[in-house]
Amino acid sequence: MMDEAELGAKITELEVKKTDLINRIKKVNARKRYKQYEDKALEPFLEKTRDVDVGPLRRQRRAIEFRIATQAYTPKMEKELLKAAKKLDDQLAQFHEVERARRKKRYVIGDLAECEKEITEIETQLHVIRDELKKLYDEARTYKSASRKGIKFGPAPDDGLVTLEEMGVVIEQK
Repeated sequence: MMDEAELGAKITELEVKKTDLINRIKKVNARKRYKQYEDKALEPFLEKTRDVDVGPLRRQRRAIEFRIATQAYTPKMEKELLKAAKKLDDQLAQFHEVERARRKKRYVIGDLAECEKEITEIETQLHVIRDELKKLYDEARTYKSASRKGIKFGPAPDDGLVTLEEMGVVIEQK
């Protein structure tokens, strides 16, 4: 058993840790709330542009670039291919916001998952600290009730005998 000073110091230390963890969890919850609002804000735009498919346009653009780079064309044909590539670039530029919103949605979902994971970790740490604090407060309560009753806790003698405290016997004085 610890003495009362050590017990008080340990309780204070754990209370400080608990306060820090609670502040961290508040910050993470605020970040999570912000990400949820961000997700809700993106949802209508993404719903409206759900049928927009950018993949085929990108493939066409890459195919045209590949054809220009690997095959020999007359200047007129190459000019036509460059016009087609420019037209595809213009179409892709229109869908830039859609791509950006989709990418942002993926990041928001990742951040939300990270927040959930961090909250779970902090809550497990808080649970451990609270359990330990409960034990320490019970021990402090035992010290206080014992001091009121006139019982003193001291170091155990090294004579090989078992004390009443070790056996779990509580002495009450009337």
